[in-house]
Amino acid sequence: MALTAPSMLHGTPLPPGGAPSTRLFLGGDQLQLLNVGGRAPASLTTVLLGAAAAGDPLGSDPAVQQITSAAGGIVALIFSHGSAGLPDIGDVIFVPVSTSGTGAPRIIARANYMALAPNRSDIWVEQAAPPWGNGPAGSPAWLVDEDGHRLTGTRDLGSRALVAATVGGLFVRGPDQKLMLIDASNGAAEPTGVPGNAIIAGADADDVAWQAATCAAGCPLHITDLRGRPGTQIALPPGTVIDPNDTSDFDPAGRRFALPLDIIGHRGVVAGTSVYVADISARTLVRLPGGPIPVANLPAVVGAFPAGSSDVVSARWAADGSGLWIVATDGLYFQVAYWTGYGPLQILRPQAGLAYKFDVPGTGPADQASSQRLPRQGDDTPKTARAESGARDPPLGGRGRVTVVLNLVLIGLAITLSSLW
Repeated sequence: MALTAPSMLHGTPLPPGGAPSTRLFLGGDQLQLLNVGGRAPASLTTVLLGAAAAGDPLGSDPAVQQITSAAGGIVALIFSHGSAGLPDIGDVIFVPVSTSGTGAPRIIARANYMALAPNRSDIWVEQAAPPWGNGPAGSPAWLVDEDGHRLTGTRDLGSRALVAATVGGLFVRGPDQKLMLIDASNGAAEPTGVPGNAIIAGADADDVAWQAATCAAGCPLHITDLRGRPGTQIALPPGTVIDPNDTSDFDPAGRRFALPLDIIGHRGVVAGTSVYVADISARTLVRLPGGPIPVANLPAVVGAFPAGSSDVVSARWAADGSGLWIVATDGLYFQVAYWTGYGPLQILRPQAGLAYKFDVPGTGPADQASSQRLPRQGDDTPKTARAESGARDPPLGGRGRVTVVLNLVLIGLAITLSSLW
């Protein structure tokens, strides 16, 4: 008997022309491309790695661990888990994307952790050793461009895992689980207003959104500017928590932050998930229409996330910030929605398969995307100007979308699995 696809997102059907023509790259047990919007019906295809993966074994159960948008396309990290349940060295795949279409995928590095550099054109990669992965001793890291050319020498991260690359340096997680910021050129610790045990909700090149691990009552969402501008605190709704399996996102201008929050029921268990949009300057939080995304008991997905999660919800802004894309999965099906900023969600029908992470490529050069970055209320210095004045080795500046939460999920999963062996 055929299963009926459940509706996870609630709204009105996405009409022809209801959203700009967009390519969504979806990650699960495979990399897929969803063409949606415009006048044509939505179409889903598998991105065939072809020659890129020929003769390059990825283990028995490879999965897409990260997807992030770069200046010239999409970067995806694909690997399996091996000895002690730790991440094996996998492939960092670059898929060129332009207004005319997508190009052939190519391997640009071998790694088990990656982070997009703030200039959006380059990628930090790491071959992490235990306790974070099955890489070589010293956990070497280096910077590559979209063609795979090395732009720096090797930086040994020691017993630390790469989390994010920002204008202030590299965020890494140590064996004590503490988060720290280091200078990319020499590994020296840098000051930051983010506690070492913070729960990271998301990050971009300039900002980190986080929540204290413990607090007396009503832990707020903190937005810390890594260039020293005063931070922001935004109260979160009572009875909600951040789920590290979900994906949040800053908009291109750095003024809004899309955040899925799990709703905790009266028995202390997750009752659903709602997506919110924070106005950072106004310090307000607006819940998207449509009601909570229902709870599902996700099956175990080898190399992805453990069983028992409530659901997985990812939010990504359109490349120009004009709207918000949402993808939800219950482990058997996924569903896509678009929100224009007003009115109901515009939804597509659920489809079979996994899509627990995704991103939306921008088709312009890095400087075009960076020029969209605007100062917030009370700040007269454009972020692009501050980036130029604060560049270090390597040059940092502009907008960088960082899937920091995904790295933290991988780190947490590595710890959990390794403790079982």
